[in-house]
Amino acid sequence: AKISDALRIKKMIDFYARREIMLFRPVYLIYSNIRDYFVAQVNKKIVGCGALHVLGKEYRPGRREAVLAEIKSLAILEKYQGKKIGTRLVEECIKEAEKMEIDKIFTLTVGKNLGFFKRLGFKEIKNTELPQKIWQECADCSRFPAECNEIPLILKI
Repeated sequence: AKISDALRIKKMIDFYARREIMLFRPVYLIYSNIRDYFVAQVNKKIVGCGALHVLGKEYRPGRREAVLAEIKSLAILEKYQGKKIGTRLVEECIKEAEKMEIDKIFTLTVGKNLGFFKRLGFKEIKNTELPQKIWQECADCSRFPAECNEIPLILKI
């Protein structure tokens, strides 16, 4: 993604955030993390986005340390859903993770999207299996913890 894509990315994210399918992202965070984002275009129009956000080493006592990243803000315009755009965006995130020597990618999604991520090899896990540092954004969410509708999934690379 480019800086000039940030407002379009925010508009797509906001559409789904209003429907409680994903979290809102302040535009300053999109700008400051623009290198994390991939965009999909059809006829030079942005129709989808997704981000690969690197968290770093996951410290687990007694286990090998793994480098962890998150796929987040995956949004496809409704008119373009079902055309494998989301799949291609996730596949690009996975390819980038492999190049960066990331060991695991997780995502937080809602129930209606579970099948999508499972088809791409992600496995459902318990919240407690993720490191505590990933819950930083959750702490600011009005639905956390009692009304949280997000389900964690992980993909080992």
